[in-house]
Amino acid sequence: MNKKSNYKKPYGQTLDRIMLYLLVFVIMGLSDAVIPVLPALANNGPLPDGGSSSLIFSSFFIGALLTMILFGVLADAYGHRLFVIFGVLLTLISGFMIIVSNDFWMIVIARFIEGAGCGAFFPSAFALLAGMDKREQYIGEFNFIINLGLAFGLKVTGMLANTGIKNGLMLFEGLMVPIFMISMMVLINNGPGETVLKKSEVFSTIAKSKKAIIHPQYYQIWLLSFVLFGSSGVLIALYHDFVSDVMTTDALGTYLASIYVGAMVTSLVAGRMQIPKDTLVKASMVFTGIGALCAVFHPIGLTLMGAGSGLGMVGLVTGVSYLNINKGLAMGIFNTCTYAGLALVPILSGLLVPIVGYSSVFIINGILLIIMVLLPMSALSQANSIK
Repeated sequence: MNKKSNYKKPYGQTLDRIMLYLLVFVIMGLSDAVIPVLPALANNGPLPDGGSSSLIFSSFFIGALLTMILFGVLADAYGHRLFVIFGVLLTLISGFMIIVSNDFWMIVIARFIEGAGCGAFFPSAFALLAGMDKREQYIGEFNFIINLGLAFGLKVTGMLANTGIKNGLMLFEGLMVPIFMISMMVLINNGPGETVLKKSEVFSTIAKSKKAIIHPQYYQIWLLSFVLFGSSGVLIALYHDFVSDVMTTDALGTYLASIYVGAMVTSLVAGRMQIPKDTLVKASMVFTGIGALCAVFHPIGLTLMGAGSGLGMVGLVTGVSYLNINKGLAMGIFNTCTYAGLALVPILSGLLVPIVGYSSVFIINGILLIIMVLLPMSALSQANSIK
């Protein structure tokens, strides 16, 4: 199922992989480095009852949501490697702003810019990986490192918080500088990337992206992405409040980290096995749904949920890479739906908590995930036969 690489230089693909793996680790680490110190960063915020923390947190997703399709299409026209670098530059700027400023609104703006950086980075990164000769394996490895960076950022920043609330941010910002320089050298060596779209067609393609979103086969993938990662985000966002009376913060942190561990393991396994994409996604929905249901009774369900999301990421991204649309646009839509789920489903679920309670909300999300198995997934099925 793997196609032959189009790289002209024998080491070009290896350089891209090294660049992408290093970058996604520090980008995800910097992104999650904010989480343990959110209350401190939001001290000067104008909103009560955690509203300021939520605004800092959500501004990242808003930035990503508003830019992913735009940057994905632009990358098709100007080169995916170029937009990987552009995304890193935005991330560097945002990290610097958060480190040097204590102004609440400046931090909110910085998080928005950081989200926009991810909006530039991820569609292009996935598009580059999708053009490589072992796309399933490399996408699995990439997702492994995404989760490693998230877990590392969360843990290290929490450990360093006692020495200074921004020390974790400074660590990842410092790591990003030399990696950015390495990436610039890769850009010079490999070029901006293959273009598959005329520059004059950028805005017309963006305007026509609605057709790809509502395509009778493709919309299933977007819906699956929205539900899978949105419902997973519900437990990440609300589980702390659910168990706060019966579990220590340290224990909760360990179980939450197990989400990333589960995803890391299944990402590597799924990426190295020739499993049909639709089978991977169906297994993902079942595992994640059962994990959500189990988490009502024991936090080990979070590990199972993470394992399911790892399967889903590999299956969905690989499947999207075979769709008959430009990769930048395809990955832009996919990531938009993923981030939309992460941003919106936890909010909607949070509104239900006062009405039905935490347990019922988790059960509803678990059942919803399992029900998604009934979708035809025809686009993913067709991708299985493409060489």
